[in-house]
Amino acid sequence: MEDVLHVALIHEEPDFLVVDKPSGLPTVPLKDDPKEKATLLSLVGRMYPEVLSVEGANAWEGGVLHRLDTATSGLVVIARNREVYASLQAIGKAELFLKEYQAQSSHHQEPLLPGFPPYPYEDPVACGGREVSVGSLFRRYGENRSQVRPVVADSPKHLLDKTSGTWYLTRVGYSGREDKDAHLFTCRLTSGFRHQVRVHMAWSGWPLDGDTVYQGKAADRLGLRAVAVEFPHPTTGRPFEIRLEQ
Repeated sequence: MEDVLHVALIHEEPDFLVVDKPSGLPTVPLKDDPKEKATLLSLVGRMYPEVLSVEGANAWEGGVLHRLDTATSGLVVIARNREVYASLQAIGKAELFLKEYQAQSSHHQEPLLPGFPPYPYEDPVACGGREVSVGSLFRRYGENRSQVRPVVADSPKHLLDKTSGTWYLTRVGYSGREDKDAHLFTCRLTSGFRHQVRVHMAWSGWPLDGDTVYQGKAADRLGLRAVAVEFPHPTTGRPFEIRLEQ
């Protein structure tokens, strides 16, 4: 795998890196197997070994500021020292670290999977490009708690008690059709939960291509790519943005 997957360096400076993670590569090793060989962190660590010793939120995750699902591709920010890691974490907690994704869905899917409450927001496609804010709490669900489900304010108390109590918001804009089959969306968020974009898109009736876990159309790759990050620069305070060409 390490010989096949390539990590592109998008931006480099003394305090942090921005890299483009390919689909199929885990962002960080598993907690129970911190020496797992093929991860984004291990590959970046070969050229920039200092990122391995930052020891951020979890020691085995190095300086990685935010994780992408293994099947998701796109931009990841990695701190090169502990001070900048802490600064970027504080920026994230202040809801100033924005991540933007391009999502693709080829079909509208109803009814919802078991465990989903009724969808209370507007259909992003029907809004004709106007951004729709899709918000929820989350609870883990299913065998080995490997999936998640949205929870809303009027959900039963026993479901509310299973959440972390944090409200997560995904701002979804419809970008039109790539071709006669595929609909494209822009998803923007400043705080994230596991599978957040995937679940919020499935909840809206537009599951992502390749995301068969949440009723998406079977495809070779997951239709989700992190295409931009925006945040105040951790040392200058000036607006900083990196955006991939589409």
